[in-house]
Amino acid sequence: MADNFHHGPEIIEYESAEGTIREVKSSVTMIVGTAPVHLVHENAEARAAYINRRIVIRSVKDAVAAFGPNTAGFTLVAAIESIFNKTINGQGGGTVIAVNVFDPDVHQDGGQPDPALVTAADIIGTVDTAGIYSGFQLAYGAFNSLGYFPKVLLAPGFSTLPGVRAAMEVIANKIHAIHLDDLPLGLTVQQALEQRGTAGGYNTSSERALLFYPHVKALDSITGEMTLQPYSQHYAGVLVASDLAYGYHHSPSNREMADVYGLERDIYHHAGDYQSDTNLLNGAGLITVRNNYGSGFLTFGNRSAAFPTSTDMRNFVHARRIFDMIHESVLYYAMEKTDRLETAVNIDIVEEDVNAFLRSKEGDGALYGGRCTFDRTKTTKRTVADGHVFYKLELMPTGLTERLTFDSYLDLDFAKAALGLTS
Repeated sequence: MADNFHHGPEIIEYESAEGTIREVKSSVTMIVGTAPVHLVHENAEARAAYINRRIVIRSVKDAVAAFGPNTAGFTLVAAIESIFNKTINGQGGGTVIAVNVFDPDVHQDGGQPDPALVTAADIIGTVDTAGIYSGFQLAYGAFNSLGYFPKVLLAPGFSTLPGVRAAMEVIANKIHAIHLDDLPLGLTVQQALEQRGTAGGYNTSSERALLFYPHVKALDSITGEMTLQPYSQHYAGVLVASDLAYGYHHSPSNREMADVYGLERDIYHHAGDYQSDTNLLNGAGLITVRNNYGSGFLTFGNRSAAFPTSTDMRNFVHARRIFDMIHESVLYYAMEKTDRLETAVNIDIVEEDVNAFLRSKEGDGALYGGRCTFDRTKTTKRTVADGHVFYKLELMPTGLTERLTFDSYLDLDFAKAALGLTS
């Protein structure tokens, strides 16, 4: 018997890095937060359908109808507005799976609904004795109920809490997603950098965690004023818009957030200055904001929290996502081949199908190259007898131009040519 029994396909990553394969959805965001459902649903029975349930949202109008208007003290609709406000080439928003954990009949202070009573435990969620899921635990059943998993996990206003970040990390690893985490309000650049140290709260080397500093200023649809808002919800909108306009294999960095008009504090940027704030923050694995005269406010940072500990290419956000999308697409395809006879013909079919898919990803620009081969070394007569065969999947994601270096030289011969000199 195998050491670890598993029935079905699996993907195992190594550092060396006649069917149709359908690609999984990359631009699905899951947001867990709070919403004033009591403002649009008048009794507990009606509200129950919008508390700790997966609600698919494809517009701000959908969000308001389900959860109520953007209201002070609540996080969910504000985040959805931030996402749908971002467009690139007319594309944006994508699909949002929204989960409201606020229950006005439970979270009360003096008989009045109070979102401040929502805790980290509410956001993280549980599976109760009846098998009912809540909070972020609802991510696990998304594929069974909707046909896809979320690929971006978001909890603006709550991702500063260590327990929430830890829960998102666990879930992201299981469903092959990334999670977006804000640093707390009020930090200086130096304090933000210290958060990455051994004594800081963000001392992680996760490829699936994206860390954001500082908070940004954007229009509050409640007051009509500029207010500080979590950067993560604005980045999520840019990420989705970039996916829809260009593809998930493109970097969401250095793209404008047109509805952002300021920052919590000034972030100094100069393209050639190694000691600029943007350079120091990116060098510590933090995604920040670039703002130059006349440029607007742009996302800035290509790497996950795995950097600088890891030098593997997968610390690039786009590379991690390329691996995830391809792996999951191959897994779904391989599920159809599970429990079928392992004949030479079927081996060839799997190789041909997966390689055709990889060639299409090369054509899209997501890969420099990819190859799937039946592993005749790891697959032996004994593994075949035990129902276990091995394929080797080799991938090289397309890199991005994060750094451009121009070596400058003084060449006196230009003066000689311009003035017609003999020497």
